[in-house]
Amino acid sequence: MLILFSGPIGSGKTTICQQLVATARARDLSVGGVLTPAIVQEGVKVGIGAVDLGSGERRTLARNDRDLGGTRVGQYSFDDRTMAWMLCRCQAALESDALAFVDEIGRLELNRGGGLAPLLPLLARPRANHTVVVVRDTLLDALAARVNPARPRVVAIDAATQMRALLFGADR
Repeated sequence: MLILFSGPIGSGKTTICQQLVATARARDLSVGGVLTPAIVQEGVKVGIGAVDLGSGERRTLARNDRDLGGTRVGQYSFDDRTMAWMLCRCQAALESDALAFVDEIGRLELNRGGGLAPLLPLLARPRANHTVVVVRDTLLDALAARVNPARPRVVAIDAATQMRALLFGADR
C-alpha cells in the first residue's frame, strides 16, 4: 500500500515518520528508505539532513546558508552526491519487503525531473509492502496523478495531527 503523507511546511510530516519508524522497530518490523529532518542551528532552520533508516548513516542534503555545489531549488543548495545516495537507499527499500519511507518528493522531482524522480515509476506500481511518501500539500495533486496506478492513500498532516501523535503515540 502506498501512503502519501501530505501537509504544509512545518506541519510535522517528517516527525510523524520518525515516530512511525520507532513504533515499527519496537514491533520488530524492518524499515528502510530515507528521512530528511531539518538541520536547526540556534533555533533557525539552515538545512536539511538525510538519514538512512537501514544503517543510521546521516548526511547533509541541502543548506540555505552556504553553497553545497549542487542543484539549487529556492533558497536551498543541494549536495547532488547525497541525493544520489538517497536515491539508492530508497530504491533498495522499495524493492525489499521493508516498510519503506521516501522523504520527500518535491519540486525538484515533480517539476524538474531531478533528485528522486527515478523512484516515481516504482511508486506507481502496486505493492505488497507499505510505503510512506512525504509530499508538501501544494504538490499532493501532482504526485498523486503520477502514482495513480498504485491507488495511494492520502494522510493529511497538520498541527492537530502532530499534537495527537506527540501526546498519544504514532500507533493511535
